[in-house]
Amino acid sequence: MDFTLDQLLAIIGRLDDSQGFDTPRERFRRFLQERMTALEPARLLIQQCREQSGEQSHRSLQDVLALFGRLLGFETGFRPYQHDPGDMPIHGTWQVHRRLHISLIVCTDQTPDIDLVTIASGVEAGNADGVKVGLLVVTPLYAGKDRLGRVLATGKYPGLRLTSLAGLLRLATLVEERHLTADDVLQVFDPAVSLDARVDVLERVVTAARPESAFDTILTTLSERDLHDRRYWVTGLRVEAFTATERVVRSLIGTRQILGINPVPGVEDRVRIGDAICVFIAGRGIVAHATIAGILTDGSRIIRHAKRYTHVLRLTEVTVYDTPVVPTQELGRKLDLALSEDSEAVTVSISPREYESITALVGSERDERRVLLH
Repeated sequence: MDFTLDQLLAIIGRLDDSQGFDTPRERFRRFLQERMTALEPARLLIQQCREQSGEQSHRSLQDVLALFGRLLGFETGFRPYQHDPGDMPIHGTWQVHRRLHISLIVCTDQTPDIDLVTIASGVEAGNADGVKVGLLVVTPLYAGKDRLGRVLATGKYPGLRLTSLAGLLRLATLVEERHLTADDVLQVFDPAVSLDARVDVLERVVTAARPESAFDTILTTLSERDLHDRRYWVTGLRVEAFTATERVVRSLIGTRQILGINPVPGVEDRVRIGDAICVFIAGRGIVAHATIAGILTDGSRIIRHAKRYTHVLRLTEVTVYDTPVVPTQELGRKLDLALSEDSEAVTVSISPREYESITALVGSERDERRVLLH
């Protein structure tokens, strides 16, 4: 099942600074450390926090952003929720030992007026090694964003940075897609004096974004012969319970049009350009279909944890379903047998008739809440 932030807090309890191993704060932080190991769960939590006001949403976001630094390559640390009047409100820390130390200040509707003098002097007075930076993260509900931007633009506080939640998510996406390295991220927060280093980063990102650089191994135009001799496949995936499945499907398959697969033994060399493929999510159903436009045996440049897959596909003619399709009993058994407990993805063949049944039902019953195959 998918958990919402409200459901999670209802189970864990009210977040405060009470001490102890089993307090709500410590349970929540342990949950984040166990589950927020990739960008998608973090994106879902941030989205829910940014859409809500109130103390509990602010404190949840504080912890989520403190741990978010792991996705950018930092060592991270949590901080108390409340601060004494006049103290600098540090909500979390990101650091690379002896190189960079970032103090996070989360600005929401719960944030009092920001005293930049206090924050700047507090950051500078910190006892951490390396360059010290204060990062103010503003949400849409924070009314003082424009004022902070104008003041920081004057250069009066060179140790302070300003970013939005959307900006952090875009940065993490570039890291996840391997367009930026850990050293590149450090340069984002502490730019080098020389422009050469920044130009190198920009050149690498632009080069990686070119489609031909990612799929230069096998790319071809689909021919009539390809379509006439095409084969049909279903790739089954296991998705963590906390992951927003619809967001993953629409982002990875619908927008980026890529898919990692693990063909069952004996069919590795039979998956070809021009074949048709459906995507099955365990516990959800069949969520999309597409045509294979390219096959890559090393997808490390375009997909996270590419070593989990034997092939990475480039897709075309992608259709993402509004409502998942429930497979037939026979196909369901085939996928269940192939998806063992230690397998996250597996690809099996299906007949043209099964494929046509799936796509026909999607076209004729798109508005149905649940579709059954006969």
